[in-house]
Amino acid sequence: MGSLVFTFSSIILTSMVGLTAFQAGVVGFLYACSNVVGAIVGGKLADLYGRKRVYFSMTLVTCIFFIISSFFCTTIWIVPLSICAFFGSNACYPIVSAMVADVAGSGPKSAESFSLLYLCHNLGFAVGPALGGALLANHLNIVYWIQAGMFMLGACILFFGTTDNYLTAQAPRKLEEKGKAKEEDYAVHVGTWTMLMQNKIIMVFTIVLAIATTAYAAISFMLILQFKDMFGLAAAATYGGRIWTVNALVVVFGTPIIVKFTKTHHQFLCMTIGCILYCIGFGAYGYVDKIILFFVAVVIWSVGEILISTGAGVFIAENSPPSHVARFQSMYDMARSIGRGLGPLVFGSLVTVFTYQQTWKINAAACLAIAAVCWYIFGKEMKKKRG
Repeated sequence: MGSLVFTFSSIILTSMVGLTAFQAGVVGFLYACSNVVGAIVGGKLADLYGRKRVYFSMTLVTCIFFIISSFFCTTIWIVPLSICAFFGSNACYPIVSAMVADVAGSGPKSAESFSLLYLCHNLGFAVGPALGGALLANHLNIVYWIQAGMFMLGACILFFGTTDNYLTAQAPRKLEEKGKAKEEDYAVHVGTWTMLMQNKIIMVFTIVLAIATTAYAAISFMLILQFKDMFGLAAAATYGGRIWTVNALVVVFGTPIIVKFTKTHHQFLCMTIGCILYCIGFGAYGYVDKIILFFVAVVIWSVGEILISTGAGVFIAENSPPSHVARFQSMYDMARSIGRGLGPLVFGSLVTVFTYQQTWKINAAACLAIAAVCWYIFGKEMKKKRG
């Protein structure tokens, strides 16, 4: 339920704070910048000082700022407070992914483990946005309190119910592992950029994922504004919540089936198919006008989301050095945060020039172009493997 607030950022900023669509896009970009910095900082600290303690500390920071935000949620002060809250919350995501990688490692169980993590994330989406949409119009402050409570509950369960399997550079080593320990201690202090230069496929993956996420961000930013213009504020909040509930239900029931494909096929092939489904699902919003058809399109782009997301953590884990697992996992969250930030900025600008329908068609064309790029990279990787 971590996106209880973030899902409705555009409508909070425009309808309750009073910003224009373009101004809300700029603020959304600032939110994404805080998410990017949070992911980088969280991954770095988790690799240096261990997973659990960093996760709990960042969650505590997040909850404090969400509680303060509840008193200023309809004023411009919500912007800097949310930036701080999103910084802390996004620092937690790569830490959880790193903990899964620490336990699952690479191999057959890795795909199932990361798909389970993705599944649990979307179970929260099945409940959170629907709850937030019901409370948004009249009880916005309560939404922030619920968000803080959910984060703290999750942190307590993780802190007291799990074991940290990661051995930090500061931890004592066994004497017989001394030689290996020295090598790992040195590697953990090597810069992330230096390691990325030695694992360029991760960098390429991050860039492509950021662009795909920019296209995906139109759902959370533009679709709810389109609903507001078509059906009014109260109905927009309700329909927006239900969109994410349907999305989450498709993910919950579709992931166990689709993961059988993603774990046996290259990540860039899965991304190719996923972006084609994005093209169809997002492009449909440029033509439909009945609410039921909006929800039919959700099923289409949700399947694309599953194809892109379920194998991402596994792909990164398999291409990560042991000393940089959390930092490389933060690249996934960083890419998504960049996309979520650029999305409001891009689409906030486009809707001031084009209609919603025209903007959706532009988005669909961009998704098709991303699919072509992913197919090209997949072909190069297959040639390299055969060679």
